[in-house]
Amino acid sequence: MSKLRAILSSAKFWPPFIGGALAMFGLETFMLGLWKLPAIGYEVSYMNPVYAYDYAFIAIFAIAFGFGLAMLSFAKKCSKSACAMGSAGGIAGLFTLFCPVCPVFFLAIFGSSAGIAWAAPYFWPLRALAFALVASGGFLLWRRIGEDSFGEKVKKESVFQWTAFAVLALFIIANQSFAMQLGKLMIGENGNGEVELSGNFAKDVSALVTPSSLPFYGPELGLDLSSIEKINASISKLSVMAPKQGNNPIELTDEEMKRYVKIGTEPLITCEFCCGVKTLVREDGSPTCGCAHSIAMRGTAAYLIRNYPELPNEEISYELVRQKGLYFPTQMQKRMAEQLSGDPKDFTPDIKYLTMKLTPPELAGLKANALASGFEPTEAPSMVGGC
Repeated sequence: MSKLRAILSSAKFWPPFIGGALAMFGLETFMLGLWKLPAIGYEVSYMNPVYAYDYAFIAIFAIAFGFGLAMLSFAKKCSKSACAMGSAGGIAGLFTLFCPVCPVFFLAIFGSSAGIAWAAPYFWPLRALAFALVASGGFLLWRRIGEDSFGEKVKKESVFQWTAFAVLALFIIANQSFAMQLGKLMIGENGNGEVELSGNFAKDVSALVTPSSLPFYGPELGLDLSSIEKINASISKLSVMAPKQGNNPIELTDEEMKRYVKIGTEPLITCEFCCGVKTLVREDGSPTCGCAHSIAMRGTAAYLIRNYPELPNEEISYELVRQKGLYFPTQMQKRMAEQLSGDPKDFTPDIKYLTMKLTPPELAGLKANALASGFEPTEAPSMVGGC
């Protein structure tokens, strides 16, 4: 207890503890899709609901990491007889970082556990492993430091030590970059919403038409596309926001309503396979039909106009026709395959938006495959969700 009191009363404990815990909390919440990078707008499309126990794990993991980082601040200098880093071994010290005699080994453990932590939200066994690595590293540092470590005297570090720290930081960054790529593969799409083509025409058509992961706004609305039942529940969540129709409609300003009407009156940005209408709304903004698909698409349009005013109209239309592809996968796959064999200038508006992120070479390759392929849509229902 005296050791704990000494640590908690030391001014050297709190900055790394609070800073490390907050940084790790931010990283983990980012991986759950709860916020996006402000500079570039990138966010993770986390495909599952976020529950209270997810937050509990994040908090515990962040505290464990902050504690380990604080313990590292008390153990900056190793015994010269035991540690290559402490004896100014420089880069050679990197090869001893997993040795518990050396305090810097905590950074090596963090490099592994942080890489695991990127994928940890998807797999609880990985969460347990990441926590075990960080907690054990902090505990070993706790056992190693003595009462004389609590003083405020700062010793001069050698150039070799700082060089080794810099190299280690690069290793950790590379590790995280690899983990981010793993996350993209798990999600199935690029972070900017673009679909990666595989070269298999049927699969590419399916990927272009029907989303397999949440849209960027999905986590904040609690959407879930993992089953037909959950898609129906997501349709209900979107429908309540529909202007002039939902149970809790978004009241648009005059300028917002002009955008809403312009998007909603473009032909085929709607659910014509279900009720036969050609547009979402009329010129006065009133709904053209009362089917669940159409109401959900109107709710989505209003939500994006209100909450993402910087989003261009064509990006909003893209999100709407991605919903259309989710609701009517078979019909939309057939339409996509047929039109890809022709001139892009002749694409209907819905197919135009679904292909707008493709490059000219990608479109040319799809056209060649469309002309050579006896297309059969991937196994999918003709309609998802009720009219």
